[in-house]
Amino acid sequence: MSTGLLLVGAIGPARWALFCIAQLLGGIAASALLLALVPAPLVVSTALGAGVNSAQGVFIEAILTSALVLAVLMLAAEKHNSTMLAPVGIGLTLFAGQLWGEQYTGAAMNTARAFGPAVITGFDKEHWVYWVGPFLGTLLATTIYYMLKQIQYWHLNPDQDVQDPKKSPGGPIFNTTPNGRLGEYEDRG
Repeated sequence: MSTGLLLVGAIGPARWALFCIAQLLGGIAASALLLALVPAPLVVSTALGAGVNSAQGVFIEAILTSALVLAVLMLAAEKHNSTMLAPVGIGLTLFAGQLWGEQYTGAAMNTARAFGPAVITGFDKEHWVYWVGPFLGTLLATTIYYMLKQIQYWHLNPDQDVQDPKKSPGGPIFNTTPNGRLGEYEDRG
């Protein structure tokens, strides 16, 4: 996520470096704390699932990461009336990514998530997947973000932040209005 925020200009290089260091150290500290608190072996390390090769792992991690980074960019970095709901949208994106990707790659979606447990439990030969995949996913997400900005996506749904309920569509169950428009909200006042 930090790299995506850097690439779109939401944070500067110094803050990016500090975020990266903090995330990596946080992943290590959290894994060490779990190891100390749980009596069983630590089983939070990411690993490729049965039958998943390295190329597939990179692709899956890239897709999962791109979805999460795009959610962060569109819901938190973009400022609009629904920015306050960003944690809900980002959380749901993370949840969906975990549900889908857990069986294939462990669904790290962030290098720090894979790095912290690997420092504590040991690195496997496919650990590079969790560096390359999220990086490529971040590049994909920022490319999509830039493309959406270039086409001025906010014009695709005019008045999306308007508080006037008359601007909302009436839906297909309403009859056409006198001017012949289906679904336009009729002023019945």
